[in-house]
Amino acid sequence: MAAGAAPRAALRQASIALVTLAVFSGTAARYVLSPMQELVQADLGIDDNHVALLQGLSIALPTALLSIPLGRIVDRANRARLLVLLALACAAGSLLTALASGFALAFVARMIVGAAVVAAQPTALSLVADLTQPAERGRMITLISLGQALGGSLGYVVVGPLLHALPAALAGAGALAALAPWRLVLLATAGAVLAATVPLAFMREPERSELGSAPAGDLRAALRELASYRGFLLPLVAGMVTVGMADAAASIWAVPVLTRQYGQKPEDFGAWLGLLNLVSNIVGAVLGGWTADWGQRRRGRSGALLGALAGAALSIPAAFYPVMPDVTTFAWAMGLFLTCGAWVSIAATASVMVVLPNELRGTFICLLVAAIGLTAYGIAPLLVSFGSRAVAGHANIALSLTVVGLATSVLGTLAFLAAMRDARRRG
Repeated sequence: MAAGAAPRAALRQASIALVTLAVFSGTAARYVLSPMQELVQADLGIDDNHVALLQGLSIALPTALLSIPLGRIVDRANRARLLVLLALACAAGSLLTALASGFALAFVARMIVGAAVVAAQPTALSLVADLTQPAERGRMITLISLGQALGGSLGYVVVGPLLHALPAALAGAGALAALAPWRLVLLATAGAVLAATVPLAFMREPERSELGSAPAGDLRAALRELASYRGFLLPLVAGMVTVGMADAAASIWAVPVLTRQYGQKPEDFGAWLGLLNLVSNIVGAVLGGWTADWGQRRRGRSGALLGALAGAALSIPAAFYPVMPDVTTFAWAMGLFLTCGAWVSIAATASVMVVLPNELRGTFICLLVAAIGLTAYGIAPLLVSFGSRAVAGHANIALSLTVVGLATSVLGTLAFLAAMRDARRRG
């Protein structure tokens, strides 16, 4: 090994760790509200449709508005500094959520959090792609997913204890003592995100590699080059959007199903649901990264999608988790469903990072995230809430959630088959 190789490898590993930390803290801030949404709903005096908007459209709207300009920033600007700005915005949005007096302010606050977290994803993926070689990219992207998994699961695990511990610890703290427990949890979240932002300031921007033919700064040229991949990208987007819809619906409505159908409380399901999310996302991420790299070695670029296809197909029977007869079977089926979602996401994302040239990755990932945000977070939660009302009122949320999960899983499987066929044709 050359004298400078070890320091360079250590620097690369440290950079990947910092990127993962940024994703971890942002995802925790994004999902910490989910296990408390029944408390938030009662405190703010809002209904199920408001919750769907607060947890869904607040993510989709900024994603749609910022997708193209953000993509160009990711492809051209200093991504390390961008992550710092996004982390600060996430902390500010969490603080504003804690202080919200009604739905409108809470919606704006969650938009800020959502915009920061969504923007961090393509930024992180672009950085990791330039810190790794193509043959290891699937496994390295898995680390980003693990950061998301740990962050999302942490919210479920710590919320229950924090809801009890923080009011007791701050009993004599004046104005803080008067705040509802869920607000105290969000204040703590904002502080944790700020603390995690400090080491990001020391991260260096890596050199860009694997450049294509589109001139730097020419959006039209980049879009034209993207259009040349449409036979692969359009079905890929369709597959990831439909699977994203199923996952978003599950993340938002699993808690109400547990509360209303199985009589569970946050302290009953917080720990095991957090662990379920964590294990499912870890297993799914590892499967996604491994199958993407394995498939690429065996079948070329089209093989990177073998994992996405397998995960989407397996999610079809798992989509029946909301109507399982008891909490135990609900947990097993939902665990399989979440595992499949993580599996699909990593394998499909890795295929994008292998097929597309450097100057198109950020733009496409931002467009993809916008498409997923609009449908997964903007439409899927409302499909569930409106569907439940159409059938038999809010208590029947489980049946509506099942229908949405089943339909999107089938459509996703068919879409990945089409994307694989085009990738195979390209060689």
